[in-house]
Amino acid sequence: MEPSDYLVKLNDILVKKQALLGEILDLTRRQKEALLRDDFNELEILIARKQAKMDAVDRLDRQFLEHAEGLKKELGIESLEELPSKKISGTVGLKENTAAVLDLLREIKAVDDENTACLKKKMDDTKEKIRQSAGFRKVSAAYFQPRRGLTDSSFDEKK
Repeated sequence: MEPSDYLVKLNDILVKKQALLGEILDLTRRQKEALLRDDFNELEILIARKQAKMDAVDRLDRQFLEHAEGLKKELGIESLEELPSKKISGTVGLKENTAAVLDLLREIKAVDDENTACLKKKMDDTKEKIRQSAGFRKVSAAYFQPRRGLTDSSFDEKK
């Protein structure tokens, strides 16, 4: 395969990856909305859909690596960073597409970090409520124990 063919394939893969990452970003933002509404059923559905998209991205990454290795072998280079010196058409597009993918990944990570912090806060709040509830049960149990022997000690129970 010619180096320009490898570059076309690599750029195609990156364009597909950008589309999938855009969908993942949308799902991540929708996860944030579901968290704010405390809609955990919707959150579970969104996580499953996001995982499917991430699996597709992993498959694209494997394809990218295969084609990148083929290109490096064909050109006799160690790294794709050496491509601009080879003056092959498509290298500029490859660099731009790679930058776009990295930008999307940064944005996804930022929103995902916010979601993680929000979920952690909700979990901490729930733990606190459970702890308070357990404390209320202990207090309640201490005050409302069934009384044994309700009779007065000076009252004779014998007949």
